Amino acid sequence: MPPPHGREATLLPPDQQRGHQHPQQPDSTAFMCPYCEAVLSNPGAAQCDSCLRPLPQKGTPVLRMQFPTGELKVSVGQHLVLGRDAGQSPVAATFTQYDNVSRRHSTVWLDPSGTAWVRDEGSTNGTFVNGERLPRGVEAPLRDGDQLRLAADVTGTVQLA
Repeated sequence: MPPPHGREATLLPPDQQRGHQHPQQPDSTAFMCPYCEAVLSNPGAAQCDSCLRPLPQKGTPVLRMQFPTGELKVSVGQHLVLGRDAGQSPVAATFTQYDNVSRRHSTVWLDPSGTAWVRDEGSTNGTFVNGERLPRGVEAPLRDGDQLRLAADVTGTVQLA
């Protein structure tokens, strides 16, 4: 299978997730520019090679969400739509096997202060934080260790690092 391209590169297969890697393997999760969403060949670079905007430096928080089908990472300033429609969600492959996840289910992002947020985008079967259903269109903060559930089947663990 060829390596993922573009925003799909933020997804790690379950066998390569943090904590399950072999010590000699580096972290293979790709980072994206929070502005133009180009995959960064050097995540430690001072600016994006594509849009030339300055990149957040080390120590800047990263939102990680561990789902059964892989791990997603969101950088400061980046908004990520979670859902099954590849035209609306750059990580649709994570959710295509779940029929009860909406095409455009919810959006997650990390604001400049390092606070993670989620908003239900009018999904049919709901977005839940720690078992509580979010009202449609309401923004709710996410904290380290929270459980983010899409519909009944897809639960991810939030990590802020």
